[in-house]
Amino acid sequence: MSNDQSASALSVDRLPALDWTVLSDPARSALVERLDRAALARSATLQRVVDLAAIFAQSAFAQISLIGDAQYVPVAHGTANSLDGTPIQDSLCSITMAAGRSMIIDDTSRHGWVRELRPVSAGKVGSYLGVPLRGADGVMLGALCVYNDHATVWPPHLASALEDLLAFAATEIQQLTTIDSQESSLEQLTIAIQNIVAPPPVAVPPGLQLAGRYRSANVGGDWYEWTPTAQGEIALTIGDVSGHGLAAVANMTRLKAHIHAYLLEGHAPAQTLQLASRAFQDSGQIATALDARYRPVGRQLTYASAGHPPPLIVRRDDAFFAPMQPGAPLGFATLAPPTQSLVLDPADTVVFCTDGMYEQRQSTLDESLERLRLNAVAAARTADTLDGFVDQLLHIPLSDTSDDACLMALRA
Repeated sequence: MSNDQSASALSVDRLPALDWTVLSDPARSALVERLDRAALARSATLQRVVDLAAIFAQSAFAQISLIGDAQYVPVAHGTANSLDGTPIQDSLCSITMAAGRSMIIDDTSRHGWVRELRPVSAGKVGSYLGVPLRGADGVMLGALCVYNDHATVWPPHLASALEDLLAFAATEIQQLTTIDSQESSLEQLTIAIQNIVAPPPVAVPPGLQLAGRYRSANVGGDWYEWTPTAQGEIALTIGDVSGHGLAAVANMTRLKAHIHAYLLEGHAPAQTLQLASRAFQDSGQIATALDARYRPVGRQLTYASAGHPPPLIVRRDDAFFAPMQPGAPLGFATLAPPTQSLVLDPADTVVFCTDGMYEQRQSTLDESLERLRLNAVAAARTADTLDGFVDQLLHIPLSDTSDDACLMALRA
């Protein structure tokens, strides 16, 4: 949904009708009132859902709101439950439930549904994005809300990302109401986050093939992405944020978004990494990344690295690592790393990966990379397709570090 098509841009007479019967259903209200509020408030999964929702939206506030006799907020980000206890008639969450779909409002003061609600008139909610929360049986329970106290142009496709994230909040609520144990599905949540940030399908020029895989071992900050650019190139980025767990995932999401934005602005690989390093310095972590651009006309691959291993070129019955002088990891330096380029031969395969693909504790880096090179040659000899090649290479036990791994390949 573009900003011009968002709910905040619709005139009052074009707004679809709201279904208020969902709020007046006594069985639904009774179900919400029976929820164990103390257990919900203690849930680490629910708290992480709202924390990550705020990170994805880059918003000051986020909360899960449940609607029973009034609005109840078991978990929140950035606010001491300031909207807890809001009457149903003044709740933006109630509007989201009655709409029956995600709501995107860039400026609540201009929106016919909400501009007279107390949180809006009091200046607490200036922009709002709400996603309906349904229980496992489809019953509407409330909403996941992100908001600011000022007008905001929400990022494209944010609603769909929050919908994916909210599915695990619904599962957590179901677990807390149906079993005695309050163990949270954090492992499922972190895997879902990796799925949210996976690269979407894109159109590529005829004759060009792309394949990528993510292997989860100990959820961390690995990612890869390919994106067509306005300059007629394919941008390929891959990287790894230090650490494991949700903190690394959250920082990876921020870093990947920064790099994506800079390359779409037209910056070359070295400048993209330089800008990303500056933006990443306040994270308290470091990351490696490689940014490459492939131009089909001329078969030219241009690339730069911030502490990341070089691309591996598989050519006929051999393979070699592309010449590269890496710069410092992201978060350390603000100087642009060196830029390299080479011209690919027809049918060359270019392999990008993170260290979870090859690193071994008892081996040097050169020894580990040499094993990767030899196995890539072997996989290329037996695989009929690029997808088959990456599948074979991914499942060869090259690393013993129990680390996540990303693998991306391009065939020219």
